[in-house]
Amino acid sequence: MKRAVLFDVGDTLILGHPKFWLWPLLHERGIAGKADTSRLMEAVMAAYRVYNERHMQATTVETALPVWADFHLTLLSGIGLGEHAEEIVGFLRDNWQNPKVWPLTPGAKEVLGELKGRGYKLGVVSNWDALLPGVLEATGLAPYFDFVAASALVGAAKPDPRIFRVVLEGLGVEPHQALHVGDSPDDLGGAAAAGVEAVLFDPYRRNPEALHELWGVLERLEA
Repeated sequence: MKRAVLFDVGDTLILGHPKFWLWPLLHERGIAGKADTSRLMEAVMAAYRVYNERHMQATTVETALPVWADFHLTLLSGIGLGEHAEEIVGFLRDNWQNPKVWPLTPGAKEVLGELKGRGYKLGVVSNWDALLPGVLEATGLAPYFDFVAASALVGAAKPDPRIFRVVLEGLGVEPHQALHVGDSPDDLGGAAAAGVEAVLFDPYRRNPEALHELWGVLERLEA
């Protein structure tokens, strides 16, 4: 029987696609129409390359904010908004704990609350920098979790199974007693290497019902 559920954060509990957090900011400034959406996918991939190359060294808020600034600058420049980048990057830096910058997947809080109410231990396994605890606080997700592991803070990133082992130890459960929910092959591979069963989750294809299907998954595991 499962005793714990582990979650990825980006593109699982928080919607990372720019249309959910960047486009509202562009509309507020009247510049959304200037963005070259044909270059969006390429720009997103370039921005994540910048982030992934540096995030493991971002072990404090002070070192993490410049990494995110470069992420945002790369993204904005990539969609042809370089002339507006300084203003938007500055806003995002100063408002990194503003929940509208981190839109939640529909159903996230409801599912976490249901799992908590059923007695499951909840943990985070996320390739993220030192901002993660503050982001979880800002979005109201922090109270649901019993243990949080950000890769930069534990020194291992998915698919390295060590980050899973840190969370399992922190929760006091064995690998077979946990289920991991994430959106990428790294989630599946890392969980498998740690002996943890995993569920691949796509919050965009399944919106707005999103996480609600987890209840059925867990009921089958409990049967």
